[in-house]
Amino acid sequence: MGRLADVDVRLLRVFRAVAECGGLAAAQSVLDTSTSTISLHISELERRLGFKLCQRGRAGFELTDRGKATYERALRLLNTIDDNFNDILSLKKRLTGKVRLGMVDALMMHPHMPLAAALRDFNQLDNDVEVQLMVDDRTQLERRLLEGELHAAISTFVRPVAGLAFHRVMSERHRVYCGQGHPLYGVTAVQDTAALAPYPFILRSYWGRTDAERFQSMNIRATANNMEAMTCLLLSGNYLGLLPEYIAEERVKSGTLHMINAPDLEQSSHHCLVLPSTASTSLAMEALVPLILGQVNEADMKEPAPPFLQTPARGRG
Repeated sequence: MGRLADVDVRLLRVFRAVAECGGLAAAQSVLDTSTSTISLHISELERRLGFKLCQRGRAGFELTDRGKATYERALRLLNTIDDNFNDILSLKKRLTGKVRLGMVDALMMHPHMPLAAALRDFNQLDNDVEVQLMVDDRTQLERRLLEGELHAAISTFVRPVAGLAFHRVMSERHRVYCGQGHPLYGVTAVQDTAALAPYPFILRSYWGRTDAERFQSMNIRATANNMEAMTCLLLSGNYLGLLPEYIAEERVKSGTLHMINAPDLEQSSHHCLVLPSTASTSLAMEALVPLILGQVNEADMKEPAPPFLQTPARGRG
């Protein structure tokens, strides 16, 4: 059984051009070579195959029966080679590998969370990427990013971290709440924060020193390391604490939580797409990051933010 060599492929391409052009002279412009050179190539192919492919000369050009059969098979072979080579070339464009992402808890309740829509668009691209998504607290996400365990995370911004770049994607307003049975349940507003100082207050440990310093005048009697824990403590009716409006909204409507207007304690926070600032970026991440930033809602960008937070140039209305 013969083996196909590179020279055979080259000669078959010459023969295909000659057959499709209807003669050696007509194939000159396609092959960009002389008639004599084309004739030598056809003769060499006939020698290698062991039979005549075409009649050529003063009487004109005509494929032999074997030449016609060879052309049909050569066409299928060359098309297959070309198609597979194009598939190989497309591998440099096809996104491959793994994308390791993280996020803090309760973000999916935010009406403008960009990740799900971005992943939907990402998976419309030609890719074989495995997406790994985990939920963890802010400090652990930052550690994992710095150590290369994650490629990106969506997390609450608290302070700058060397080696990380923060791109603002969402904002949220935190307000003071209490649960049914609390002495202040039903009180709509307080003008002086000191009026709240005697009541047990929940510290958000995931905000670190920021919360400890900000609420040092409050009666700290509990700590919570995520939104679920904060909500549970508030629902007991024993504590005051802060929650994002979008998380508390349904419970306020049902009456299980009550909002107290206390402007001095309220705050706006920003969720960011956090990326390592020095690590090389994979093709998959180069494709995904703009899709996430492209989902940013412009309404979230109206809240004032620290100047070192990067804000996407454009977002959705």
